[in-house]
Amino acid sequence: MKIMTLAMTYLRERQTAPIRYLHITIIILVLSQIVVSNFMDFNDAGEISTDGIEFYATWLHIITGLFIIPLGLFLTGAVLIQHGFSNFFPYLGGDLSQVKADIAQLMKRELPEALPNGLAAVVQGLGLAALLLVLSSGLIWFLSWNAHLPWADAIKEVHEFSTGFLLAYIVGHGAMGALHIFLLSRSHSDR
Repeated sequence: MKIMTLAMTYLRERQTAPIRYLHITIIILVLSQIVVSNFMDFNDAGEISTDGIEFYATWLHIITGLFIIPLGLFLTGAVLIQHGFSNFFPYLGGDLSQVKADIAQLMKRELPEALPNGLAAVVQGLGLAALLLVLSSGLIWFLSWNAHLPWADAIKEVHEFSTGFLLAYIVGHGAMGALHIFLLSRSHSDR
């Protein structure tokens, strides 16, 4: 129970309530998308399978994906306005000073704080980019599939491939958050 309290305190200190709720909502929806995608099916003609669970899972994935698009765009816009583009992508401007300092601290087996232009911010930027790639490729696939365009299958493969980046980010980001909270709980128990 104490760890949950620390986790919520940690999130409250770093995110406003609307961003925190949006963040959690998107995580839950994206994870549900990954689970539901395992039950999707299309026939050889490229049409949605009419078999029970495959039919419903495919449409649930499509509808939920379309719902996540504005949420993902809003989250991305909000954090970029709040922190600035260079906070998440400092390397594009040639600023690697904080990233290097964070890596040096990691090499000493110390967990660096989440600082502007630092490693944590860069990882968050990559997560935002992965989310936007998955959402945009999914939307482009859906539109091209509806228009019966010949390259719809290629876009679908890009969408499926890019989902791997987003899943890796979710696992890594979640693990780092859990590690931060664990270390925070240990420091509080030492007091």
